[in-house]
Amino acid sequence: MFKRKSLEAQVGDVFVKTHDTKGNFWVVEKLFEHVDGIMHARLFNQKQPKTMITVSASTLTDADFFQRAPAAPHHD
Repeated sequence: MFKRKSLEAQVGDVFVKTHDTKGNFWVVEKLFEHVDGIMHARLFNQKQPKTMITVSASTLTDADFFQRAPAAPHHD
């Protein structure tokens, strides 16, 4: 049997497309296993929440396609 690699993202995590020059941030809305057995993530655009994309988990964690957004600074 094959052991599935755990997805390195959670609902609420924020990513940017690697070559995006428009400063769009993509927020993970849902993680799910597609009918083909491959894990996917649905993300929405922070600037335009009705704009959504669905990508495979491997694409989301591939630095050629996406980078995790820098964490927002904490204000105490």
